[in-house]
Amino acid sequence: MGKQVLIAIDPKTGVPRATADRLVRSFLARHGSGLDDLLRRFPSVPGSAFGAAIERCIKPGEATPELQLALEEACDTLLSLRVEEFHPLPVDDGKRHNIDAGLRWYAARFSDLAKAARFM
Repeated sequence: MGKQVLIAIDPKTGVPRATADRLVRSFLARHGSGLDDLLRRFPSVPGSAFGAAIERCIKPGEATPELQLALEEACDTLLSLRVEEFHPLPVDDGKRHNIDAGLRWYAARFSDLAKAARFM
């Protein structure tokens, strides 16, 4: 038997709560500050511009394929940072592996959200 999924409908709008744009908004609300903190170490990718690029694709009326492409691009950008030099903060002393793990974690989450956008 497959796993059953309960679709929660927002009673105010009649739209499922777990739409791609809502999932992305929720993720950014919970983890956006951590992503900005991570990106502060890479001056080539300003965190505010990175987040703003994704935010532009989750405004009401935007097509889900555009959101999917933005999330895939965000994933690729994060993975490409793994080979770049970064400006360590005092807490990063000798811990490049933590920075790489953070980049991979955020890239994986954006990949998951892009897949969700593709199927919603």
